[in-house]
Amino acid sequence: MSAMATARLSPTANLLRKSRLFALPQALTPPQAPPTSKSVNESETATLPHPIRASIVTPSSSLSRGDWGLKRPLPAKSTSERSSRPVVRVNALDTFEHITDFESAADHTVTLEKFQELNMPISLPARVTYGTSIIPRHQSPFESHVDNTHTSEGLKEPGARQFRHSGPWLAGQTEAEFQAYLKKVRKNKPEILQKLREYFVAKREAEQRKQAQDNGQDLATLRPVQITDEEFQGYLKKLRADPFSLGPVVFELLDLPSPPAVPSSRLNNPYYQSPGSKLSSAEYVASGPPRTHPSAGLSYTRSHALIYNHPKYGPQAHQRPVEARILRPRGRKGKNTKAIAGVAGIAVEDLNTVTFTEQDSPAGLAYFDASIPGGAKYWATPIRAFVDSEGKIGLASYRASATAKAPYGIDSQKKPGSYSISDVARGDQRMVPRLDRQRSAAAETEEVARNLMKSLGS
Repeated sequence: MSAMATARLSPTANLLRKSRLFALPQALTPPQAPPTSKSVNESETATLPHPIRASIVTPSSSLSRGDWGLKRPLPAKSTSERSSRPVVRVNALDTFEHITDFESAADHTVTLEKFQELNMPISLPARVTYGTSIIPRHQSPFESHVDNTHTSEGLKEPGARQFRHSGPWLAGQTEAEFQAYLKKVRKNKPEILQKLREYFVAKREAEQRKQAQDNGQDLATLRPVQITDEEFQGYLKKLRADPFSLGPVVFELLDLPSPPAVPSSRLNNPYYQSPGSKLSSAEYVASGPPRTHPSAGLSYTRSHALIYNHPKYGPQAHQRPVEARILRPRGRKGKNTKAIAGVAGIAVEDLNTVTFTEQDSPAGLAYFDASIPGGAKYWATPIRAFVDSEGKIGLASYRASATAKAPYGIDSQKKPGSYSISDVARGDQRMVPRLDRQRSAAAETEEVARNLMKSLGS
């Protein structure tokens, strides 16, 4: 039957059915900026927090001809001549000017490759405290009791949790979005009342079973609960008069995720009580449910139970440390007291820099130092990786210990000496040292003495 259906297809339909370009997924919605009344300066060419279009590659034989499987070939000046491994994303196959709008997709592709080299599984979001030595517990998002949605069969198990609800997160909606959701709920009023009636019957049956158990009666002799319209209307009036009791019923019927906790200043006022959160992570309660799967497809490893086998020293307790580039040094006042570092193409705020003291802090951590070759870096050991509610990668790491660095023969970056550009710029002397040639110890001592005599003479 399938062979006959395939033979009846037209040549165009058969071409589209076998086309890889036709099988590309649709573009995702770009991440929205948070609503604010302040002026926000953003770059149109900045890397997005997560990819919204699929990356396209082509074999080397087709790359030499500029053939990417699209409507027209792409120029080599923007693809093969710019990178040894070109990857593109297509914004439009055919624009009004009869061109193919494309751009390089190496930003997210290279970040994925760098992250996969860390050999780290994705964990559920958890708060990491760098002031203590306690490593946060790893919980895989692929466990059966947390990897559920509102349609999963696993929700029937006791203690099961889910990462997505069918209803929206009310705490993250604007007023316009909330009003649009209310209109949608009002259209489905008959279905919601029918669900509420079933909820009321299930509640009566649970109360009947509990009373029978307390009295020692046989549960098999219980009859189904029958409610009248008057009883149901009385239950509705009771719920409307008590917002504290109506809250859990609304969240249950509409399948809404629980909002953050009510502030203590409003506990004395009447409010709609929310039930306990069913989300898989406690961090989702404050920031909202994730927009994607908690793993985001970055890694499918479920455990940290891996042994890093060194070819010379054997199994190691820690993986090979990676270099963390200091993107922004930590300041002394205001919001810039936390440094920003990059690991595997991921920018992380305050990446364990609070554990450094003034004596052993790496060069370039307290202030920007342009004299460091290649930029300021230090060695770190990643411990946890997760994807937050906005689809951004979060990475937690500790400062690499001497035991972790010893088998690989790596050492921390040394601080610049007294002849670095930054130290001279902060000093009072007017002589700029020569950093482009090697000097002997005798010549260096002689130059220091000469500069000292000039300073005393002035």
